[in-house]
Amino acid sequence: MDKISTIKTETEELLGKMITKFEVEVADDGGVFQVIIKAEEEVSAVIGRHGETIRAIQKILEVILYKKFNERVEILVNVNDFREKQKERLETMAREYADQTKSTGTAGYIRSLSSYERKLIHEFITINYPELTTSSVGEGRERQLVIEVKK
Repeated sequence: MDKISTIKTETEELLGKMITKFEVEVADDGGVFQVIIKAEEEVSAVIGRHGETIRAIQKILEVILYKKFNERVEILVNVNDFREKQKERLETMAREYADQTKSTGTAGYIRSLSSYERKLIHEFITINYPELTTSSVGEGRERQLVIEVKK
């Protein structure tokens, strides 16, 4: 069973229940399958508030694919370059928190991030602010990212 064509078919079937006009491309990026969705109309129905629907679609597809292949299939769903815009927004936020932490010396706490968003900020701070460190604290919905000056 070809994973790329199966991922494309399952994505199209799921999206067909939500919107009418769309295109789906799937690419293997080192074991993570990039599911690229291009939609002209009804885009907000696929992205959702703060990307909630994209994350839900991704989770549903991961469950479907697990059942199909009997193994975990890592995918990343992107709609109309939402992930790139999201990354830019998160990097701007991380820069603001990092600069504030550097100038005041007090830790900055960022709430309401998905695990993917926390990962992006961890990576951004590690690369761009070697004098700072990041960690995640709390559980579930209360989990937050902490930016601190290295001791």
